[in-house]
Amino acid sequence: MAIPDNVTEIAGHCLLFLLVFGMSATVDIGCLLKQLRNRKAIISGLILQFVVLPFLGFLTVTILQMDNVTGITLLVITSSPGGSYSNWWCSVFNADLALSVTMTAISTIVAMVMLPLNLMIYSKLAFNQADKDFVHMIDFGPLFTSLVVVFAAISLGVVATDKIDSHNFNLQANRFGNFAGVALLIFSAVISN
Repeated sequence: MAIPDNVTEIAGHCLLFLLVFGMSATVDIGCLLKQLRNRKAIISGLILQFVVLPFLGFLTVTILQMDNVTGITLLVITSSPGGSYSNWWCSVFNADLALSVTMTAISTIVAMVMLPLNLMIYSKLAFNQADKDFVHMIDFGPLFTSLVVVFAAISLGVVATDKIDSHNFNLQANRFGNFAGVALLIFSAVISN
C-alpha cells in the first residue's frame, strides 16, 4: 500500500520543522545577533553556498555529460540552501550552533532569489538548449514550502528560547531536535525505497 504523496510531504515538513526548531531553540538570541555581525563568516558561507557549490554542480553535470533529468536534479541539489542537518551536526559535535543557525536563516532568505537564478543560468549552460526552459519545468512549490518551514522553525525556536529562558528547556529542545533529525533520516530512507 503506497502512502499518498501529500501525506509524505506533510510528514517530511513536520519532521524538518521539529529538527530546525529543536536546534534553533538552543541558541541564545544574543549569540545569534552576534553572529549576524560576523560578516566574514556570513559572506564566506553565502559565496560557497550560492556561487561555488552551484558552479561545482554545473561542472559535474557538464563533465559527466548527464542527461536532463539527472543533471537538473543535481543542479537543484547544489543550488539549494543547506542548513538543517548542518545545524544538527553542529549540535552533535558541539560546534558553533549559533553561526550555523544564523547562516541557515540567511541562506534560506537568499535562496528565494538565488535558487531559481542559479537553475536558470546553469541549466541553460549545461544543456545548450535555448528553446527549453528547464526552470519552468520544476515544481518550486515544495522547495519554497521547505524554505518557509525552515525559516518559521528558526524564528519560533529563537523566540521560544528567548521567552522561556531556561537551561532545561534548551536541553529538552536539543534532545527533541536530535530525535527529529534521526527520525527524518529514517523517514527519508524508508520513503525513498
